[in-house]
Amino acid sequence: MRKKNLIKVDSLKFFLVLTIVSFSFFLLRGFRAQADSITTSVTIGNNSPYFSSGPIEDPAVTSTSPANIGDLVTFKATGTDGNGEDYYLLVCSTDSATAVNNNIPYCNGGSTYCTSTITASGSQATCTYTTQTSDSFSNTWYAFVCDTNSTAASCSAGDQGTGDSGSPFYVNHLPSFTGITNTSPANPGGLITWNATASDPDSNTIKLLVCKTNSITNGACTSEEWCSSTLSSSNPSCTYNIPSVTPDGSSDAYAFIVDQYNKPSTDATQGSNSYFTVNNVAPVVSAVTLNSNSAIVLTEATTTSVSVTATVTDNNSCYGTEIDSVKAYAYRSGITYSNCNTVPGNNNNCYPEVSCSVVAGSCTDITDSSADYTCSFNMQYHADPTDINTQFDAQNWLATVKATDDDSSGHSAESSSGVELNSLVAFSIGASISYGSLGVGQANDPLDRTLVTTATGNVGLDQEHSGASEMCTDYPTCLGATPIPVGYQRYGLSAVAYSSGTVLTVTPVEVELNVPKVTTSTPTTGTTWWGISIPAGTIAGTYNGANTITAVKGEIANW
Repeated sequence: MRKKNLIKVDSLKFFLVLTIVSFSFFLLRGFRAQADSITTSVTIGNNSPYFSSGPIEDPAVTSTSPANIGDLVTFKATGTDGNGEDYYLLVCSTDSATAVNNNIPYCNGGSTYCTSTITASGSQATCTYTTQTSDSFSNTWYAFVCDTNSTAASCSAGDQGTGDSGSPFYVNHLPSFTGITNTSPANPGGLITWNATASDPDSNTIKLLVCKTNSITNGACTSEEWCSSTLSSSNPSCTYNIPSVTPDGSSDAYAFIVDQYNKPSTDATQGSNSYFTVNNVAPVVSAVTLNSNSAIVLTEATTTSVSVTATVTDNNSCYGTEIDSVKAYAYRSGITYSNCNTVPGNNNNCYPEVSCSVVAGSCTDITDSSADYTCSFNMQYHADPTDINTQFDAQNWLATVKATDDDSSGHSAESSSGVELNSLVAFSIGASISYGSLGVGQANDPLDRTLVTTATGNVGLDQEHSGASEMCTDYPTCLGATPIPVGYQRYGLSAVAYSSGTVLTVTPVEVELNVPKVTTSTPTTGTTWWGISIPAGTIAGTYNGANTITAVKGEIANW
């Protein structure tokens, strides 16, 4: 409540004195006709000025919109002095001020926030205070208007104003930020948490920003953020959830602390690079198949293209150069991958380090983790069969695919089911047997016509021999001349005497030729010896016929 000094006049005494003088004057006039002069006096006291408007902060400095260190707090008020004297606006931290005759007033104790210039009564006075580091968050003030009386200067009672524009004013102090750590490294799909050592001297709340660039604007990352915390009383933290597919390597991460007013710390740690690292993780191979899970059928005397397919998944991404190599290995199961994981291989049972290529469209950008691969190799015609009645009929063929990334981390997986490699019973022989020129009663004795059999498959070979019923000059009709019955032809496994040879028949007969299985680039062979005897009564001429040589899978022991 404002306290006002009013003009003090001793009304009663003035009235009595005036009455007596007047009465005496009239009495004297009644007796005398002359006029006398008298003196009058009055003592007018000094009135203290008072607030006719204000005091206020302009603009208001509130707890929700405080001043920062170095900002100006402006105080305004209008003082009115009953004596019409000029005045000063004085703002103090305590409710006590002293006026000074014909000079500037001062605050008693505490701080003087500001003093205006001398201001005419009824005019608005203004003064400003520059906020200091030493200021509290909340700063109580008292405003006074003090006149410039030369003998009895006085001040109004202290006034704190009202509402938001009244006392106190608030000064925000920037938060402290002394340390930042994170939980790096982590795998794709994992978490990175940043932990700040930070607090606020005003006990206000603060938050942590972790930005992708070294810049913040209005309490947020100028560009994209890795994470940001909620407001907390101290030591805020925030967490970034690494996407499940993320390339390995380090990423910059700039840490900032701001308070609840979005004012940033100015400590050395502000904006420091608390980078994080995403671990390299090994690729994972799956869905390995050999020859589309179908039996392998070879081609005689040459190679056959066989495929291996697989899927490679890498949570560091399948795109670009992350996957350094994908190779396939095909082998007979008895060999095992551990014995077929390096070159050179073995064309019978092991095809290592087959190059693989990505299937188009299966991995298109950095967010993809899986790619399909196809690997093709040429299998030799003599690769080991695993079907029935073979050396390895209890086994099958398997494939392993190995993927290696650009950090040399790798993984391999084997096909879940094997496939059979079918027997290829095949050979090549000469196109004909020429017995030469013989006369009636003559024979190839000993047997001297050879037929060389070359194995062109992947099994040991025997043969079956048979022939057409007759050789004749008009074969195959055999209606003229004197046909030679099939039984006059004989064969053997060496150049035996004609009489010791095996008689050729129209019914196939197995011959234990025992051609070994081919195991190298040099084919295996077997030879049979042939001869004929010309029966009596045979008319001269050129006789033709047809013998049938059939490949037969030989006994395993003879491979």
